Order: sequence, then structure tokens, then C-alpha cells
Amino acid sequence: MKIMEQSSVFPSGNHKNVKKQNIQIQTYGQRLFRDQTFYEYLLEFLLVFISNKGAEGKTKDEGFSFPVHLKEEKLVYYPFPRMGLKRFVFLSRSEPDKRFDVDIDALDDHRDYLKNKITISDTSLDKDFILDILQDLLYGFNAIIGKRSWFAQSLLPVAPELIFSEAIGSKEQRESLVYGNELDEVDYGFEFNRRSFMARGGEVYYLHVLQGLVENNESKEELEKLLSELIKGIPQLSIISNFLQGSWEDYHYPNHTEVSPPITKTMEWIPANYKKRAVYTVKELGNLLNSLINPLEKIDLLGTLIIFQIMRMMCLQASEKLENEDNLEWIIDLTNNPNGQIRKRATSSYLRIEENVFRAVHTADIATYIENAKRKRSEPDIYEDASKDTNRLIRKLGKDIEFIVPPKGANMRFSFNEDLIKLIVIVLIEPGERMLLNTFLEKCYEHYKIIIGPKEAKIHWNEEPNLDFSPFDENLEKFQQALKDSGFLRDLSDATSIVENPFKG
Repeated sequence: MKIMEQSSVFPSGNHKNVKKQNIQIQTYGQRLFRDQTFYEYLLEFLLVFISNKGAEGKTKDEGFSFPVHLKEEKLVYYPFPRMGLKRFVFLSRSEPDKRFDVDIDALDDHRDYLKNKITISDTSLDKDFILDILQDLLYGFNAIIGKRSWFAQSLLPVAPELIFSEAIGSKEQRESLVYGNELDEVDYGFEFNRRSFMARGGEVYYLHVLQGLVENNESKEELEKLLSELIKGIPQLSIISNFLQGSWEDYHYPNHTEVSPPITKTMEWIPANYKKRAVYTVKELGNLLNSLINPLEKIDLLGTLIIFQIMRMMCLQASEKLENEDNLEWIIDLTNNPNGQIRKRATSSYLRIEENVFRAVHTADIATYIENAKRKRSEPDIYEDASKDTNRLIRKLGKDIEFIVPPKGANMRFSFNEDLIKLIVIVLIEPGERMLLNTFLEKCYEHYKIIIGPKEAKIHWNEEPNLDFSPFDENLEKFQQALKDSGFLRDLSDATSIVENPFKG
């Protein structure tokens, strides 16, 4: 049984005893957690990117960065909570039973102050109406609302100022606060480092991208530039956000030496094995960011890509842990035959993925974890929790992006919808470039172990020459038609087709 040693983590300067962590963290890094939602992976990744950061206890940079020189040191980042802005956007739209008097009073006071700063030449317009328009404008970019309290809601990352860190408020504490007595408690009476929704998945992805840039830092400046441009694409929203938050701070904290003091968040570590696909991750991310696509669509595609790549990282780690090689294939079922051979193979293959992603946690040091755990638990309970954060996490992520079908029921397998076909073309082919269909299928297999046609199937199962690979012919025909319907495939002749990424930057 293999145990993850300290030398097998990235960054190598993280000095926590890995073996004291739970078995899923030991296996897949600190950490991937079942409760994190689609947008929260993306938002947490971007929050780390935009925040000032540096090595623990050392000088911080100015953010919008990948500090590749810190590969051997523990990383810390310093996001700004911007609770005044967050309250302005979300409070009045949140559920009434989750609005506390202290925050209602704070928002009323904030709006009164803002009205004193607004000058309107048209006397027929009301200042409250103007503030309502600003609130509606920002709220229109909502990403995560649900039945959460206002301080746990999020916006799309269409401006750096709208990327909020997680804040968790205690009902008992918020109800006990009186506005005007302890102003600091109004904004800072929250848990900013308890991981409930932004549960480190975005940090894991950030470290993985950093891992790839450490291996090859030629793409560092380009990725920093492209990500910055994506989230700074609507400068007017930054102006509005800074006006709203700045007014709150000027009014309530005029004597603060540091306006809106940041909070401190410490990143942990990921398995060193992830670097075996990190260069691919950086290349794919660059191709997506370089493609000329509507920014809001690109943000959604980026979120899907993060999930896609995290699933691939977990499959890689499971394979390496169990068999010392990367051999967990992703069979894509594009047929409509529920009784066909492709459906059976794809279903069986996906079942193997879930089994191996869970089996990999059995290579962790459960004895050391039990010995050091704060509360004693039985092995069955520990493995049940591990299942939720491993094989069931893979299932949840795959269904979130419609990569695993059906949404409910048996015979789960991988499939491509139109959006996933678009994504895979964009990330594997540089903008404006084209390649032969056969070359594209080779890239799918090289990057993701994706198997669609017979050639890659034969390569993958080369030790089983008696297998019947003919069912993959129909699967490939379906894929070619889907590519053609999406505008990515052109036939040059009966035997030659090319796949093109038309979104040239």
C-alpha cells in the first residue's frame, strides 16, 4: 500500500503532515469537496488570481498573477471582502427571514449617504430610483442565489470588484448586533476562512495551473493578460462598484489607515502527480482565453473547462495510485442505441472510473488519520465520507456540465452535447487553426484519454487484439455529424475531413 509522502505534494514548501488529513484529502489534495457548485470553482479560482498574494510571512504582490517563483513555498492570498457592496446588491432581494436588523439598518444608512453624493439634473428622477437601477444592474449578473443568505450569494465575474470571497454569518451573532455600536462587526463579524461553499476546489485548480506554469513559464504573462482582460471586460461595472463600496468605506471608516482591509487566506497543496497533465491544462486554458467568443459565454465555458480538467486530474491520480500508469479511458457514447455495444462499453467504462476513483483512497494512511482525528470515527464512516468527495463528486461534477448522462437513473456514461463539443474543439485547437479529424481524435485521447473512434480504441486496448472494435465506427460517424452540425468539421474529400476552431482572436 502506497502512502503519499510530503515530497509528493505541490507546492513542496507546505509543511503540513499530509498523513494526518482525511483519506480523500491525502489522495486528491487539499481539497475537492462535494458541496462546491459549478460557479464556485470558477469564482474561487479567479478570486485567488486577482488577489494580492505571496509566500507565507513575506511580501505580497499586486495580484492578477501566477507567482511561479514560489513553487517551494506555502502561498497566501489577501482578498477584499467588500461587504458594503455585497449588502447593497443582495440584501433587499434575499429571503426576508434571512435579513437581520443590523444589516437592514446598515443598508438604509448606506443608501442615505449615497443619495447625498448623487446629483441629478433631471428633477423628475428620484434618487432612490437611481439607486434601485444600480442595484438591479449589478443583481442582473447573479450567479449563485438559491435560498442562501445575502452574504453567501455571488455574481458572475464580469468585473474584479464583483468577485467576492466567501462569508459565513452566524444567525445568533447577527441578531445580537446593533447598527452603530460596533461598526467593524457589521462588516467583519463573519467567518471568512470557514470553507462551506468555496471549499478550496478553485484553489486546487489555481495550484494546478501554477504547477503547469512552473513546468513551462513561457505562457505565464499571456495567461495573466488574458484572464485580466476577461474579467476587466466591462470597466463601467468596476466604476460603479468602486463608487458604491468606496462611499460605504468613506462614511463608516474615515479613520482607517487601510481602507477595506483584506482578509488572509492560506492555500494548501495538491498531489505532485497532477503535473503530468498540467502543461496540457495551461495550453487548453490559453486556447480558450485566446478564442474570440462573447465574454459571458467564455466565462461559462471557462467554468466548464475547470470542471472537465478537475475530473481528468482525479482520474489521473486514481490510475497512478492503483496501477502506476494513466489508463482510465473516457468512452464517449454518441449513439442512440440503448442495446448497442458502445452503450454497454461506455457504461462499463464509466463504472470502472467511479470504482477506481474511490478505490484510490484505500492507498491512503487511514491509521494515522484515525489516530490524529479530533473525533474518533469508524472505518466504514470514514470511507462513506470519502465516497462523497471522490466517486460521487465525479458523478456530481459530470452531471453539472451534462458530460455524464442520463441526469437521473442507471447506465451512466460520458456523452457530448453541443456545448461540450464546442469546448473540446476550442481547447484542443488554437484559434483560427485546423487539423485533420484523425489528428484531432489523437489529441482527444492524448489529453483526456477520450475514445470515440476505432483507432484510439485499438491503441488503448492493444493487448486485447481479439476485441471487436467495429461498433466504434458508428460512434465516430455520429461524432463527425455532430461536429459538422456545429460548424467545426469540413469534408475535403470522401476520406479526409478537417476540424477547425473558427474563433480566431
